[in-house]
Amino acid sequence: MSFQSPLLLLGLLAIPMLIGLYLSSQRRRRAYAVRFTNLALLNQVMGKGPGFRRHIPAILFIAGIAGLLLSMSRPQATIRIPKGQTNVMLAVDVSGSMAATDVQPTRIDAAIAAGRTLIDKLPSNAQVGLVIFNSQAQVLAPLTTDKGSVKDALGSLAPGGGTAIGDAVQVSVAQLANIVDPNGPKSQNYAMVVLLTDGSSNTGIDNATAAANAGQAHIQVDTIGIGARNQTTLVQGRVVDGVDEQALQAIASATGGHYYYAADEAQLSKIYSDLGSHIGWVTSKLDLTVPLLALGTIILVIGGLFSLRWFRLLP
Repeated sequence: MSFQSPLLLLGLLAIPMLIGLYLSSQRRRRAYAVRFTNLALLNQVMGKGPGFRRHIPAILFIAGIAGLLLSMSRPQATIRIPKGQTNVMLAVDVSGSMAATDVQPTRIDAAIAAGRTLIDKLPSNAQVGLVIFNSQAQVLAPLTTDKGSVKDALGSLAPGGGTAIGDAVQVSVAQLANIVDPNGPKSQNYAMVVLLTDGSSNTGIDNATAAANAGQAHIQVDTIGIGARNQTTLVQGRVVDGVDEQALQAIASATGGHYYYAADEAQLSKIYSDLGSHIGWVTSKLDLTVPLLALGTIILVIGGLFSLRWFRLLP
């Protein structure tokens, strides 16, 4: 919660003062009663007292005043709401190097877990699909609102083959191109590709060509590099290239996306979690001034009515 006039919160300092005054008056009341030495006669004269309920009007009065003082500071609540229809294609590298264990338990297992995290963070009405790529790219799960089926598809991934990053971008964009209207408002139909790889493209369509096509279709591509950084790695007896960060940065830049690097499973999970928390969501400020003002007024009125009724000032 935030406040447009935070200095007015100083008015809440009056609440402890009111509580102190009330407690002080109650102590004086008890001290006066003790002076009446014949307590048995006092009980007969006064009869059964109201007990705890005599404090309720005062409690409601103080709570109502607190609500009114709080409303004067013009509080705002920050809320997230879905921004139209969200469509996300996950493109996951399943080349042979994804079996490497430098990212525990393996690169592919870390990618699967992170992908599921992202899916869980998306808006409930979002559509998500899955493209996998090694020497070529294929759609493993088309766009759907059934997020469980995509998470199940992620669990079936197994590494093997080369790396065709350009093909992955091209196939992912093709899944989204028929959904997104390039001339329509972006807030009504949001689409993007989240691509993860641990290597450099060594087959298929040129990265720059695929990125240019994505840019023309107004589809953002966020790229994520994982594993060895700009160095070769020995995987299952063969040497494989490390992440081509320059190529991934170029793809992201050409499409208005962002590039991220994860050295381990924790970093990768955080990247995907943050992406899922932002993709398809828009932050809005909700003004709470009127609701708090109304609540404070209602509490004051209820407290006044209780006081009048319980102390027999109302019929």
